[in-house]
Amino acid sequence: MSLIGIILGAFLLFYLQGRLYCRFWDKNLSVNLEFSQKWAVEGEECELCERVENRKLLPLPALKVKFRVSRQLQFWDEEGVSAVTDQYYRNDVLSIRPFVRHVRRLRFRCKKRGYYRINGLDVVAGTLFLSGELPKSLDSRAELYVYPLHFQSPEFSRLMQRLNGEVLSRRHLLEDPFEFRGIREYSPWDTMRDINWKATARTGELKVNMKNYTARRAVRIFVNLEDGAVMRREELLEDSIRMAAGAAESFLAQGIRTAVYTNGPDSITGKPVGIEAASASWHMDTIDRGLARIDLTDRAPSFVRNLGEKVLGQEGNEDALFTVFISSDAQEDFQELLEECARRKMDFCWICPVWGSREAKIRKTLEPYAARIRLQEGETKWAGV
Repeated sequence: MSLIGIILGAFLLFYLQGRLYCRFWDKNLSVNLEFSQKWAVEGEECELCERVENRKLLPLPALKVKFRVSRQLQFWDEEGVSAVTDQYYRNDVLSIRPFVRHVRRLRFRCKKRGYYRINGLDVVAGTLFLSGELPKSLDSRAELYVYPLHFQSPEFSRLMQRLNGEVLSRRHLLEDPFEFRGIREYSPWDTMRDINWKATARTGELKVNMKNYTARRAVRIFVNLEDGAVMRREELLEDSIRMAAGAAESFLAQGIRTAVYTNGPDSITGKPVGIEAASASWHMDTIDRGLARIDLTDRAPSFVRNLGEKVLGQEGNEDALFTVFISSDAQEDFQELLEECARRKMDFCWICPVWGSREAKIRKTLEPYAARIRLQEGETKWAGV
């Protein structure tokens, strides 16, 4: 009878622990994934913090934490608990005692620009005798922006110095009639409307008002991510994005209001990424964030159809101090758009990144506006690297 009692007791214990775990295993259990920072830059290292808290008396002898994230985040700790295909799949097995917090920091390197979120966070608990699995799906709000590196090379730096000089000289020729800077003596080239009659009457000499330079007009950067080549040149498109970030940084450092527009779709909204002009201290972060969210998974839509009207139209064009086009693609409709800009006497420059000795077929009429930036295939020069 004692043997039968032991067997019945074992079955009863097995049954009760199963019921107990089915009902209470996830009570007061929290599993969170969080990146150590909100943003990083291509090539930098970062951490993903995995935090599990069991705030109850019931132990969890085997708890699996599963999630997936883009393979562009290269984790260093891959000791047989992960798999990498189109995404990085992680499966950690933990043993959690009552009222214990478990924290694990997973270090990784940001291989590529982008906007990354943790996908598919699942936890699977085992019963006391590991006789069954109890799964549960959780929401994860962990997100990370990987900003593009700001392109820099001697050739590109010289070009940006020249463009900065041209933009600053144009800005200084434009006065804002509503910005008063002071009073000075009359000169022969001053107009009658500039004379300050009150100051003239008070001093007995002709005095004129001095105006501040306009801060209203802005530089516009258009990034064409269309690729008409048979073999897709994604790295060349990435270099175009890096150049846009480098150019924006250069203009903003001079206090020049800068706008960036692309035909690359936003990975969240699906609409073309566009950042309106500003010159505040936070604007570079806004531009980096927008460029990080460009999705190059599929070919970008037509630049001319999406941005042609903005380039030539009245909206925003009247405030354009200078326009920079960045495009490795030299399709006919794009060059026709630039020729129309030239006919309208717009001030612009076409930055054309090319690989090695390969020549982009640029029309003769556009040669005075074009600046080729030569790159070694598979090798990109970045600021600070």
